[in-house]
Amino acid sequence: MRTRPYPFGKEMAWMRTRFDQFGKQLIDTAVAPRGSVTTDAEVPADPRRIDLWFTPKPTRAPVPNHLGLLGRIIDSPSTFEFFHNTPNGEELASCLIKHGAFRRFLSLRKRPPPTPTQWVISSGRPRSGIEGLWLRPMRGWASGIYESPPLLFTRLVVVSELPVARDTLLLRLLGANRVLKQAIVELKALQEEAPERMLALPILVRLRLEVPADPAKRTSDDEEFLMNTQDIVEAWRQEAIQEGVKQGVKQGVKQGIERGIARSLLAVLRVRGISVSEAARKRILAEKDLQRLERWHEKAIVATSLGEVLDDRAAARSSKTGRSAAHKGPRGRGSARVPTQRREEHGP
Repeated sequence: MRTRPYPFGKEMAWMRTRFDQFGKQLIDTAVAPRGSVTTDAEVPADPRRIDLWFTPKPTRAPVPNHLGLLGRIIDSPSTFEFFHNTPNGEELASCLIKHGAFRRFLSLRKRPPPTPTQWVISSGRPRSGIEGLWLRPMRGWASGIYESPPLLFTRLVVVSELPVARDTLLLRLLGANRVLKQAIVELKALQEEAPERMLALPILVRLRLEVPADPAKRTSDDEEFLMNTQDIVEAWRQEAIQEGVKQGVKQGVKQGIERGIARSLLAVLRVRGISVSEAARKRILAEKDLQRLERWHEKAIVATSLGEVLDDRAAARSSKTGRSAAHKGPRGRGSARVPTQRREEHGP
């Protein structure tokens, strides 16, 4: 479950880079089924915000294996700060000051929530911050994990120092340069149905589409993001198309293309977690207009409901029915949109 930031004062600018947005959305999507998530939680009397605040559900189910090291991190209440560009000592110290103010604010509530531990995710090693804040390697944890003195409630993940293993893959996707490239190669090599791929790829696709089409309007981080994610996103798209073409090629070239795009569309919807009724599935497979199928396919990459893809009321009603059922399932949600309702767990 998710909530929006609390209206205590000034608004904050967007996160630092598109890579930081990816990290925020990746962990948000990964942990949402397991507890309460607040993005951009505001710190009173301070214009800054906490990137992400997570509180586990009271009744905890076993952590899925694919979360790996991330699953161990979210075993207790946590906040997250993301730095694709390695922070300097002052920036890291600022995180600790902000977290202290946030903990103080939480303690003043009538029903204080559990005190969260702050996790700073840094792509590289913030040497001055580690030395100046007296951060030390954590015993019993993988290399690259550091902790502050106990009363500062802060831990640091240096992504570039994490061991190369599948259980660190999701966190290494938050790295930079060669670490990020290696993680993407590993993600690309996983089977199509691997949960890590199904978790990360839709977010990568969505963020790629948010990059300005005009190169003059792109930042250097935008260009880096496009370059590093191009191969895996294109490979994912081609896999979906080829799967569909194989199913339809026996019916002739034109029919094979139609069925290929239709199968690809259904694959995209499946990976995105969008429920498709049997009636809607039959309609998609029966569609003969190539332009309409291609338009649906493009919409499916960023849509949050079937109605947005097929763009009619019947599909919207069908999608709504499917999402209602999905809300009763183990994931507890049907789309990636953030609801405006404030949750009791994070209420005043």
